[in-house]
Amino acid sequence: MRIVRTIHAGQNGGYQFESMGSNLLVKLVERYLAEYRVIFRDNLACLQPLIKVLGIFIKAGWPSAHRLTYRMEEVFR
Repeated sequence: MRIVRTIHAGQNGGYQFESMGSNLLVKLVERYLAEYRVIFRDNLACLQPLIKVLGIFIKAGWPSAHRLTYRMEEVFR
């Protein structure tokens, strides 16, 4: 949740347009999904902000965020 708040705060400064920011977010999300999948699967209060943050980077045009969003169904397997 802290990551979500940080990205929302950085959005005004254009953080979502930084390639390093996009890469970092994607790596963090992939790691969290690998290690804590059950948290996202069982708790919509965690999953929804994650999807919204990915949406910020998708709107900024980052393909890696887009690909990761398509793979979100893995959370429910």
